[in-house]
Amino acid sequence: MHPFLQKQQGDYGIYVIEQIENTTFNRAKLMNVGFKEAAKDYDYNCFIFSDVDIIPMDERNLYRCSKNPKHMANSLDKFNFRLPYDTIFGGVVAFTKEQFLKINGFSNRFWGWGGEDDELYNRVRSVGMRVERPDQVIARSRMIFHKRDVGNEETGKSFHLIQQAARHMHLDGLSSLDYDAIRYTKHQLYTKITVDIGSSQ
Repeated sequence: MHPFLQKQQGDYGIYVIEQIENTTFNRAKLMNVGFKEAAKDYDYNCFIFSDVDIIPMDERNLYRCSKNPKHMANSLDKFNFRLPYDTIFGGVVAFTKEQFLKINGFSNRFWGWGGEDDELYNRVRSVGMRVERPDQVIARSRMIFHKRDVGNEETGKSFHLIQQAARHMHLDGLSSLDYDAIRYTKHQLYTKITVDIGSSQ
């Protein structure tokens, strides 16, 4: 990512947030942790939340924020460079600080794989914002194949949680985030933070 971002001449930092081993995965909660921890280090105004397995292919896909939240992984090789459905909002998304605070971040209630990105889309729409997407040719990205880890099993999309986004967003998210930072390592090219985010129990 560094050569890609350097060519775009952005002022940026990369944060890798990892949860402790042998715990149920919670992608959305890790994204919230990333926001909180990065904001402690620097007055960032743009936050780009990216899965580690997605690599952009076109330098014209500017890693910048916009007037509305931006879906930047809307053209993945995994889906033949097409949107699998209109409301998809996962993989790589960009928010200004103000936009992310307005929706209270991601939900913390999605344990295992799936659903948190659809709930995030509903949060964005419920506060009157819309999702922007770059041209699908420019947004082309590769997804690195990997096996799903133990603790990251499919949840069946958690449709009941997705539908409750507007009702619960002000109580569930950044304002209710609870975690312990176990290790904080500042490498030359990125910062890695290992966290205990609790469990679904």
